Amino acid sequence: MNDIKLKLPRPHAGQLHLLNNAQRFNVVACGRRFRKTTLGGNILAHYILSGKHAGWAAPTYRLLEEAYNDHMRIYKPVIASATKSPSPRIELITGTHIDYWTLNDPAIIGRGRKYGVFISDEAAMARYLEEAWNEAIRPTLTDYKGDAWFLSTPKGHNYFKTLFEKGLDETETEWASFQMPTTANPYIDPSEVEAASRGIPSIAFRQEYLAEFVDASGA
Repeated sequence: MNDIKLKLPRPHAGQLHLLNNAQRFNVVACGRRFRKTTLGGNILAHYILSGKHAGWAAPTYRLLEEAYNDHMRIYKPVIASATKSPSPRIELITGTHIDYWTLNDPAIIGRGRKYGVFISDEAAMARYLEEAWNEAIRPTLTDYKGDAWFLSTPKGHNYFKTLFEKGLDETETEWASFQMPTTANPYIDPSEVEAASRGIPSIAFRQEYLAEFVDASGA
């Protein structure tokens, strides 16, 4: 049988830092244009190419579709079949698959499924993130002792921030948290970020570019 080679997007320096320092459960607060969704696509490879299923979630179907289409392109050489409805799934020739779920419907996430990794994209935007993690996502990781990633630009003081703080707690040894500003992506011109800092309100800049947890209601 001929070997099949995948051409994955090359991680930039900021992404490599995350991959090299990851724990079992990882919370990444990142600025806009950090390329967090691309990072998630790379993370999947280790699991789905080694015989473990994967789950991917986002707050809306539009965001899910963007990730689905990106993964269809990246993993095209090893895709056996793919469906978009009623539940999006990509089946690989390895016998593994990637399931796609919306974070705003935690009751159906991963029922009867087992995953080696579960990635939650734009997690801070999910209204029911706490229920999704505790009642749906975490149980799907039991069989494989699987990993989880929460990737998002912050959005106030919500459950994503609670998870971020868990990764800063030295007693939570399975958790790690990372704060990556937009400038952690070396392909972004720092002068453009500087221009944004002068052109938009400070609270918006701190959240969207510096990946800080700001309380807009109290500003």
